[in-house]
Amino acid sequence: MSSFSQQPISTRQGRRHQDSRSIRFFAFLFIAVFIFLGYLVVAVWTTNIPNSKYSIEKWYTISTLSDKLWFGMASWRYRLWVRFFAPENLVINAGTYETTTPTTIADFLTKTMRSPLYVDQTITILPGWSSYDIDAYLATKGIGSIGDFLETARLNFATYQHDYTYLALAPSIEWYLYPDTYRLKQDATMDDAIRVMLREFDRKIGTEYKSLDPKKAYQTLILASIVEREEWSPTNQPIVAGILSKRVTESIAMWADATVCYGYAKTQKQCTPSFIGTIIQDKNPYNTRNKQGYPPTPISNMTISTWIAALHPDISPYYYYLHGSDGQIHYWRTNDEHIANKQKYLE
Repeated sequence: MSSFSQQPISTRQGRRHQDSRSIRFFAFLFIAVFIFLGYLVVAVWTTNIPNSKYSIEKWYTISTLSDKLWFGMASWRYRLWVRFFAPENLVINAGTYETTTPTTIADFLTKTMRSPLYVDQTITILPGWSSYDIDAYLATKGIGSIGDFLETARLNFATYQHDYTYLALAPSIEWYLYPDTYRLKQDATMDDAIRVMLREFDRKIGTEYKSLDPKKAYQTLILASIVEREEWSPTNQPIVAGILSKRVTESIAMWADATVCYGYAKTQKQCTPSFIGTIIQDKNPYNTRNKQGYPPTPISNMTISTWIAALHPDISPYYYYLHGSDGQIHYWRTNDEHIANKQKYLE
């Protein structure tokens, strides 16, 4: 006779019945949760959003709207709805919109967005612009008058330093105004215009700038601003940066004529070859013709490509460069080569 006892059949059947009920319970629970979550997602289309003004930038997409704007719901609900249920023909139009009565997501995307409260204005800040260029330009766009930009930048400087940590040791904001095309509200203030440029610098360059030794970061900023004015091609910028930095390292004057106008508070339009010719022998801290080293501050804003070129300049055998009348840049090793070819390429 076996020494192992067998369980009664009724006990085994009871356990199987209990297991079956547990499986049915969890299956029911899973289905219920799935249906509930599905309802939450599907219901996005008919959910009312808060009454507010909504500013939509040109780079927003349907899938990122809930992250950029507060629709009064969890972002995951909106993203799942977009992924599985959103109509394919929805179009995002940049502008400022307002809801003053109960408005569903459906109405906002298909009706409200057809009639913006106002179409925002655009401003285009060019690479190589100084604070004087930006001041003059914003005045033409109706954002303040001549001098207002400079005054706002000066008066609000401490606030900008607090809000944008990369400015902690900066003497001014003017060289951190990233060049790009921006959309602003029609009633935008000078502060609005400044902040959109500072935010873009933070997004493009700020993280790397803060990671550097402060002295290295600021010196790179100075070099990048000069390269921005000296050479427009991203392909050539690292070579130009290498030539300029090598001349400084070897105690040779930079000879970057773009720097001289900054000492006279001139815009790019005012910094003509004829003007430079009249003051090229003058002594001022920004005249790199007759002083060694870098100028005391940057001279303009800069793009990300110029920043990278200044941070990682190319090593080359050249000490001189010249932009010829053919539109090309030409390099030489010695001053004799430079002088010998200068007339040839400036014809």
